[in-house]
Amino acid sequence: MLHPIPLITPIMINTCFGRLSAIALRTCSAITTRCQICLYLLLALLSGALLPIQANLNAQLARSLDSAPLAADISYLVGTVVLVALLATRYFGEPDWTGLPKTPIWSLMGGVLGAWYIVSSTYFVSVVGTTLTLGFVVGGQAIAGIITDHFGWLGVPIHRLTRHRRFAIGLLLVALFFLVQ
Repeated sequence: MLHPIPLITPIMINTCFGRLSAIALRTCSAITTRCQICLYLLLALLSGALLPIQANLNAQLARSLDSAPLAADISYLVGTVVLVALLATRYFGEPDWTGLPKTPIWSLMGGVLGAWYIVSSTYFVSVVGTTLTLGFVVGGQAIAGIITDHFGWLGVPIHRLTRHRRFAIGLLLVALFFLVQ
């Protein structure tokens, strides 16, 4: 007895293409997310590459003015003008100013810490050089970042201290040792 060949119906075609397109969309979404993360990492690397330039510019300004705090003030003033202009463009949307009173008071300490960074890096670059100053800045950032991530402090997502991160910190400490030599 011969078995009849099943007819391929439009519903079967739509179902097949529907599944394929869903898989294709998930794959494209995953690729896009990875590309976006790579772009963010490259921009973070660029931001890091700009730190020595900023530190050297601030140190040069401090030498010209014979004052690291004044150089930091001027740097902050110029930065404030740029940020106000960026806010005026509304490129990042309309800020919710009503959220400011609800903000935890400790979150405003970012400005104090930023002022410390600008003044200290401006001074230390003139004393110990750019590489050593920023090597220790990066070391401090990495150590504080790993601790903050591990405990989820300041509302960041928890990323536990793995053996890979311990190894990375070990390598960082070795690098700092060689920078000092």
